[in-house]
Amino acid sequence: MQNPSYSYMLPQPAGLPVLTSTVNPAVRAPVEVLTQFGKVELLWREMVQHGALCSRYQHHSWMAGWWDHIGCMSQDSPHVTVLRDDTGTPVLLLPLVRKKVGPLQAGFFMGGKHTNFNLPVWRPGHLKQPTAALNALVEGLRHNGPRLDLLVLLNQPAAWQGMANPMLQAPHREAASRAYTGELQSDFEALLKERMGANSRKKLRQKERQLAALGPVGFQRARTSAEIDQVLAAFFAQKAARMREQGLSNAFDAAGVKEFTRAAAHGIDPDTGEPVIELYALWVGGKIIATFGGIVADGRFSGMFNSIAGAEFRNCSPGELLLANVIRMCCERGLQKFDLGIGDAAYKQVYCRDAETLYDSVIPITAAGQVAAPLWRAGLAVKGKVKKSDTLLRAARFAAQMMSGNTPGE
Repeated sequence: MQNPSYSYMLPQPAGLPVLTSTVNPAVRAPVEVLTQFGKVELLWREMVQHGALCSRYQHHSWMAGWWDHIGCMSQDSPHVTVLRDDTGTPVLLLPLVRKKVGPLQAGFFMGGKHTNFNLPVWRPGHLKQPTAALNALVEGLRHNGPRLDLLVLLNQPAAWQGMANPMLQAPHREAASRAYTGELQSDFEALLKERMGANSRKKLRQKERQLAALGPVGFQRARTSAEIDQVLAAFFAQKAARMREQGLSNAFDAAGVKEFTRAAAHGIDPDTGEPVIELYALWVGGKIIATFGGIVADGRFSGMFNSIAGAEFRNCSPGELLLANVIRMCCERGLQKFDLGIGDAAYKQVYCRDAETLYDSVIPITAAGQVAAPLWRAGLAVKGKVKKSDTLLRAARFAAQMMSGNTPGE
């Protein structure tokens, strides 16, 4: 864990070669804040298409869908921040939303809880001095666009595609949860033998035979519009039933979430030529009993959500069977990496053996932000302690259930 106590402080502007001092007056200011989402598409797509690094979540198509169906339903405002070098070339794009939190204006990553990895879109080859660039970015936010008092940047990986995340030049600490990732190989059977013992593989085959006794078994990637609609209908119904059973609120009931998921599943991302969200299903005798959704870019599949049907199928582990076959399809496509996102769960560690530490940063911009930042960091530290303690986590979940009106055990 790096900088667990936020001991590192960004140098003051006077102590760094701030990019604003070398800007050619014939080009635009080095930091530009775009508050209308529609105006950023061309620049954003050009950066990604010309090799800028980011996760699939930071592609314009994914974020545009999120904003159109979910983000715009809130009181938040886009605050997409672009840093340029002294030639005017955009070298970093930070996809933010501005939220009012009490008396403060805070900047958060776009996508909220729907993203598993939060990153800027950046060009490592142009970003030669990351610390100086981050200093210039913060200074630019101080003087450009609507007021931001601080940045609250959560769940950031330390690196992406082997390149260090430039935003972690700022003070940061380990996030409350980790993400699980794993390498793929072209031979799925070899991968399965490497990740799963002989007894576990035998049990997996037995479970598939148990399902086959109930009807023909099929593993499908939804491709046509009709197939996508079938998988979505099964997913929404199964997820809702499961959340009711557990006495938990269903995130897909929130405003715009189903609409976003549906639009993303039907939409094609021009940057990749692939669906914005891919859908998979396990069929038994003409019925979908498990679903899985994820996103693909740069040789990496990122799992987003899944569901399983009622108790009558659970002894056959339909979710486990579908996951194995999604990974098989990824291997056959030549993908190199697979992740199952944020949160600890035993099933994730079978195929995703790398527990990837994520980091949170709280970066003050104004004087008010300087006062609030230590308090915000303390709150994140408490959240981390709760998530790492089974007793505290159970108590927090119990309290959440009570507050939502779902009495545990009912």
